[in-house]
Amino acid sequence: MKLRIQKRLFYWALTNEKGKIAAKIKNKRFIGPAKNIFDEKGNLMFTTDIMDLPVEKGNGNCSNSRKYMIYKNELPVATAILSFAHDPEQTKSQAFTLRLPQVEKMEVENPYGIWVIKRQKNNSLIITQNGVQLGSVTPFFNFKPIYLECSTKYETAFLAAIYILIEYMMHEDDLFVV
Repeated sequence: MKLRIQKRLFYWALTNEKGKIAAKIKNKRFIGPAKNIFDEKGNLMFTTDIMDLPVEKGNGNCSNSRKYMIYKNELPVATAILSFAHDPEQTKSQAFTLRLPQVEKMEVENPYGIWVIKRQKNNSLIITQNGVQLGSVTPFFNFKPIYLECSTKYETAFLAAIYILIEYMMHEDDLFVV
């Protein structure tokens, strides 16, 4: 299954190969990271959110200070944890450019098992389980459409929720200047 992700004014639309909307993603609140995932009929299927965990004093924001969640009927069905790159050369260049370490991969514990979503050098992503590729996402941060490809055995609304976790992952290292 190949889904095109289209950012619209107040929502994301995931369209299938025929151009028909297969799922919609909308903000749960006006501001904040929480999103609601709807199926093609408009039924609320999943909710995603970022949970800040208590941080040990002096530790700051690190990969274990947040959980990325998918809920169904207000019960957690998937939990993701991010891993940051630990490349010494990358760290040296980041120190000079004020760049935060990039997220290298995300492990998502879900009803289908543990999925590993790994960032590639061109900002595309590969989704694997036990070393077997389940799907992929085309590169982020370019002017081409983004596509999510995955097996048809997974629910489209669940794949939309996984896409939002990927959005969280890809923007985790964004630097906000106030």
